[in-house]
Amino acid sequence: MNRLFLVASIILTVSSFATAAIPRAYRVDSNGKSLDPVERSLCGVNDMTPMISEPVKMQEMGTPIGIYEATIDGSTGYCTGTLITKDLFLTAQHCAAKCEDINVTFGFLKEGRSEKFSCKEIIETGDSSYENDFFIIKLAGSPGVSWGWYDVSEKPVPPNSPLLMIHHPQATPMKVSQKNCILLEEKDNFLMHRCDTQPGSSGSAILLPNYENPTETRVVGVHTLGGCDDTASTSNSGPSMHHLVTISPTLKSLAK
Repeated sequence: MNRLFLVASIILTVSSFATAAIPRAYRVDSNGKSLDPVERSLCGVNDMTPMISEPVKMQEMGTPIGIYEATIDGSTGYCTGTLITKDLFLTAQHCAAKCEDINVTFGFLKEGRSEKFSCKEIIETGDSSYENDFFIIKLAGSPGVSWGWYDVSEKPVPPNSPLLMIHHPQATPMKVSQKNCILLEEKDNFLMHRCDTQPGSSGSAILLPNYENPTETRVVGVHTLGGCDDTASTSNSGPSMHHLVTISPTLKSLAK
């Protein structure tokens, strides 16, 4: 089984997101205090659950998911990301930093349980537009050998498909967004979804899950933008893999 957050300006190119907050990593100071307002991106009731309370099979599905940490100008930024090969790690471009300032930790389900890997090389960086908000780095030590990875899929995802997001909101231990986590539609190269997120969830893989055969679970997008609230028509979103493979040679070469 393939078992399996720094501030950056983003140029507003998609009118659909004119009211969305500029995406950024979740930043904290040297005392761990948040430097930015915590903006709500919950789709009504908070349906996120702690991974540590999930069955073993779900915990295994979370092993390729890492908490991304980078230090710059005296503050620390956090995002989430996913292994897509034994050493390539996919997150959001608005989380990007110098390679020497980046570390990724896997297995952060509770305090004291984790394994950290450093950045070895920056492979690809998006162009700072909303729809191209992706960042791929190579990690030292091939963590995927132990932690696994998820393949990426370039296939379009039908509306109303159940999705799965595994992430580290506000740099906390791993959470699962599964209940009421669905795709509304793919629009203007974005997956518009109703999966609960918070700052720190940026860069999370939007997964099309296969619970019977987790090896068939695929990365179909990258979560980058909030916007969800109690209103059923609102959504969180991120660029679809269906789009990203058209601009990323790396992702195109890996797509199934």
